[in-house]
Amino acid sequence: MKALSHIVMVLVVQLCSFSMVLGQGKFALSTTVAPMYRHFKSRNTIILPDNNGGTYTYIDKSEGSWRGSWFGLNGQYSFSPKWSATTGLWYNKSRLISGNTEARSHNFSIPLMINFQSSTRKLSPYFSVGSLWNLETTTHMYIDDIGPVVFKSGDKTFKISPTVGAGVIYNFSKHFTVIAQPTFSYVIPPVGFNSRTYQLLFHVQLMYRF
Repeated sequence: MKALSHIVMVLVVQLCSFSMVLGQGKFALSTTVAPMYRHFKSRNTIILPDNNGGTYTYIDKSEGSWRGSWFGLNGQYSFSPKWSATTGLWYNKSRLISGNTEARSHNFSIPLMINFQSSTRKLSPYFSVGSLWNLETTTHMYIDDIGPVVFKSGDKTFKISPTVGAGVIYNFSKHFTVIAQPTFSYVIPPVGFNSRTYQLLFHVQLMYRF
């Protein structure tokens, strides 16, 4: 969490600096709310502690779906009236119920997206492509044959998620804009982790242009 605090501080300083340097109309801040559906299929060998101070091997072969929501703060820079780039910090909270396993998970991601709107009219199609850099993850699981288990990811287990999206952007006024955009992400697993995961989101962003 200390490293995450440093990341948040750096992002806030950068976003504030951009707003002063880049000038009116080029920089915007937005909040994101995105209901989520994530499906996975995996087969992995897990080493777990036993009651005698040793360890034993557990073969985890599972498939299931996570449901939850993302919440985030974004900064956007417009290269032109139609092209822009977005970054920020997102927080996710989700839940899984699959067979004999129940789990709760939360994690953080940094998005890096390139955006294109096809026109400068009040309402326009809006497209995005880029990736999510998934940071710290904590998963609390309950498995019938084992009991409660906690998994925590670190720097060596981050995952990159290539992402594409298509939706609409609507400009209420010179300063306020709303974006509604479904996105699709494929999660690239860490080395040595055998899984296939995709994620569907429906983003709603409220944006303020400086």
